Amino acid sequence: MEEGLFRRIVDEFAGIKRQHNVRGHVIFCYMGELFVDPGIFWKIEYVLKSGLELVIQTNAYLLTPEKTDRLIETGFRGEIYVSCHGITPEVYRNVMGLDIGPVLRNVDYLLGRYPRPLVKIRAIPHGWPVGEVLRVKGYWKRRGVSVKIFLPNSRTGLLPGLSRWSLKYSGNRLRGCKKDLPIRDMVIAYNGDVVLCCEDMARKVILGNVREHSLQEVWNSERALEVLGQIYQGHPCSDDFICKSCEFGRSTTARRLVKNLDNTYHRIVKCTL
Repeated sequence: MEEGLFRRIVDEFAGIKRQHNVRGHVIFCYMGELFVDPGIFWKIEYVLKSGLELVIQTNAYLLTPEKTDRLIETGFRGEIYVSCHGITPEVYRNVMGLDIGPVLRNVDYLLGRYPRPLVKIRAIPHGWPVGEVLRVKGYWKRRGVSVKIFLPNSRTGLLPGLSRWSLKYSGNRLRGCKKDLPIRDMVIAYNGDVVLCCEDMARKVILGNVREHSLQEVWNSERALEVLGQIYQGHPCSDDFICKSCEFGRSTTARRLVKNLDNTYHRIVKCTL
């Protein structure tokens, strides 16, 4: 994203925070690793100076000691979520396509210079062998670092291999969003497109573009209200509407029961052994 657009987005969001007394937090995480960006540190400083809060999500592969020191110099003191999908080198490489060695060294350096309670590991057990969950939990527990393991999801059908029982999804019985993502977050792509939510990795639903309109204009636009009506009020929508194939789509009591059973089964199988 070019500098001018970035600054305008941050400035307007900071103004909204002051005017409406909302939390106002920023996360650089939509389909990208923030430390790839050579300009990431001035952007972090700009967000912090605007009065907004910042949360960092990273796989830590590029969070070298030099970048950790530079990050601390910006004045950032927020939470750092590290996506680390495995601990055995072969497992990690199969999932991430990277060598885990630099990641672990970078995180160790970070833990020596940053408040440990603010560093949190997030993992998804996709393709893990039996025993990997225990190895992951044990490794980070020995270092005093919080770790949470989440079930993988299909990203609204973008990854069909991760889809499970069809009855788990809301289909034509859509009754809202479990996480309320469409009314909680505004997801902005590099080109200014505003995407429905962070689960929409394929950018199936575009609500507007902040190059052409303000944040509030997009948030309250006719297009946004139309989509929210389809999600929360049962307004007509196509059979392939994105939320109908999302794990977080709310549905009828019967389908919620199926979803809970499915989640419980897979959590036991994939997140405990």
